[in-house]
Amino acid sequence: MVLDVVQFERFVFIWGYPDAPIENSPVVTLTLTAHGDRTEMSFHLHRLAGHSGDQYVYDRWSDTLDNLASLLSD
Repeated sequence: MVLDVVQFERFVFIWGYPDAPIENSPVVTLTLTAHGDRTEMSFHLHRLAGHSGDQYVYDRWSDTLDNLASLLSD
């Protein structure tokens, strides 16, 4: 479920199972900041902890964002 969109600036959505209660579901916020001819993307995950090496939340999102960076740089 999408919670907020500000075109070219922010995208906020619920990340989880379709039937999960919204108030307990993790929320992802992607923020885009222009820096001349480059754009910085910040990623924030709320309501779900992760840590490096967990082979789940932290590592999967880290791998996904690394793949995105690789695709965008080509």
